[in-house]
Amino acid sequence: MSGDNDQTEDPGLRAAEWVVRLGGGPLDTQTRRELDAWLAAAPDNAAAFKEAQSALGQMDALAREPGSLSRHSVHSQSDAASHIPTIPLRRRRWPQLAALAASIVLVVTISSAWLGNPVTFLRADHRTAIAQTGSVTLPDGSRVDLGPSSAIAVNFDEHERRIELLSGVAYVVAVPKGEAHGRPFVVEAANGQARALGTRFEVERLSGEVAVTVMEHKVAVSVGDKPSGLSNRIILSPGEKVRYDQTGRLYPIGKEGEEQALGWRKGQLVFDRAPLGQVVAELNRYRAGRIVVIGGRLGDEKISGVFDAGDIDGALTSISDEVGARIVRGPLFTALY
Repeated sequence: MSGDNDQTEDPGLRAAEWVVRLGGGPLDTQTRRELDAWLAAAPDNAAAFKEAQSALGQMDALAREPGSLSRHSVHSQSDAASHIPTIPLRRRRWPQLAALAASIVLVVTISSAWLGNPVTFLRADHRTAIAQTGSVTLPDGSRVDLGPSSAIAVNFDEHERRIELLSGVAYVVAVPKGEAHGRPFVVEAANGQARALGTRFEVERLSGEVAVTVMEHKVAVSVGDKPSGLSNRIILSPGEKVRYDQTGRLYPIGKEGEEQALGWRKGQLVFDRAPLGQVVAELNRYRAGRIVVIGGRLGDEKISGVFDAGDIDGALTSISDEVGARIVRGPLFTALY
């Protein structure tokens, strides 16, 4: 939400960009000061920089001997080889640099990219794979439809019915409280929760945010340590949507139709002036490998449109045309820059 990219950007991606720039030749005095200031700004930055430097060496090794990972290439093996850079960094042009930056990020997070977050994997009671949807009937008869790359943990007891959305998106059809021995139905996600006062609603984990949309009756959304406080609690009516971020702030979005909110259940991806970074995060739920955005400003570009969830490459081409971005494709990643 903030316009200050240094506060909201991914340290790993920024570190990868710095490593690539260093490989391109000596930095001028001003750029070197910018690097030093970024490294000193937060411990995570320095740690990410060291990881990126280490990953560069791993990426070179992977380029020479990809092993079993080559099976996951979005191209044929012969085509994939042509996309893995092996020439010295100082000879690279920006398309290859963008590809390398994306590769570094992938090496650092390779297990998450292909196997999912291991913590999520261990905690989840129900989950879906890339491009897969699923439906779960809970012990009380409530139903949860899961979007691609989604996971929930179920925690029911005699006092409440609680599920935690660990990743992705969940559409909930909750059995009313009166039919569940008075136990409320709560969906927890990140640092907030949605408490059902009705039956049908959706909760989605976005990049750095959580969105809640109500389809039927009402839902109380609260964030932070003081859910009763007026500043961090809101009650949504049908058609209303809200987002909250890690700072505990709530952002009412206004009305959103059910067709738009639940487009994913029909194989559609619907965006209305959504930041490109958020759009890419959703596209990654439908596609093996990873799509990354190189450059903070590009990630803030707004995207609107309806795209076919079965044709992510086509959607990506349309989106890149809309924002004037270029695409570099590799065996494990696609970079927009």
